[in-house]
Amino acid sequence: MISAQSNSYFSIINRIKYKKFKLFNRKNIESFVNLIKYGIIPRTHYALGLLLASHQAYELGFKKISVIEFGCWNCEGLIDLENYITDIKNFFEIDFQVFGFDLGSGHPNYNSDTRDRLYEIPAGLYPFEKKENLKKLKFSELILGDVKETLINFLEDKKIVEAPIGFISFDLGLYNSTKHAIKLLEKDSKFFLPRTSLYFDNNYFVLDNEGDKLASEEFNDTSHKKISDVGELAEQLSFFWKKWIFMGKRIKILSDQKHPKFNNYYEPKIMKLLNKNFP
Repeated sequence: MISAQSNSYFSIINRIKYKKFKLFNRKNIESFVNLIKYGIIPRTHYALGLLLASHQAYELGFKKISVIEFGCWNCEGLIDLENYITDIKNFFEIDFQVFGFDLGSGHPNYNSDTRDRLYEIPAGLYPFEKKENLKKLKFSELILGDVKETLINFLEDKKIVEAPIGFISFDLGLYNSTKHAIKLLEKDSKFFLPRTSLYFDNNYFVLDNEGDKLASEEFNDTSHKKISDVGELAEQLSFFWKKWIFMGKRIKILSDQKHPKFNNYYEPKIMKLLNKNFP
């Protein structure tokens, strides 16, 4: 099921293409990759992040992974994550657990910190209102509260070590919220894939000394792990769908070179399919 929010910008032609995939090609991974790289399905970044994580996990012998969305608003993103997970399970024998983190009452006010971009994102913006969407979730868990508190015992309580984190979407907007959430990435390698896929939504007109960008830079300054760009991803994919020129730059990789499986080889199948028929 695609969320109502995504359906609002899902063209009729693209709906037909996706339905055709569902009916006739649901086990064909190349067909699914084409839906992504040509920008046919909504929230293509979610589909790509999930696919990269799932393939890596499967090839490295993991049976289950965790997926996180920070900043869920009305849970539309969680609905779409579940939809694409259903698609991806046709390609890889792997299970998923999905967690969404949100304050619930809209954006907080951390002592009017200027780094929080309050000039664009005032306190109370985007409260959780469409409670009926909770009934549409099949296996995701929504965790309400301030992330600096709800993340304290998260890894242990949810047994993340049994399902390492493969994909995280950051859509908290504020510097402070993102900084609290990004602390999760500092935790032991056993809780993550060697290269966890990340997506940072808030980039448009965001300056280097505020918001997600500042939180990411500070993380890289202090951690042995690195939030890294993916070389030429945006530029090459933009030949297939022009919006990848900026969407691709929002996709990052958490590189953990101390992970015991970091150098375990597996065929870069997804990368090859993304580059297939490159102009």
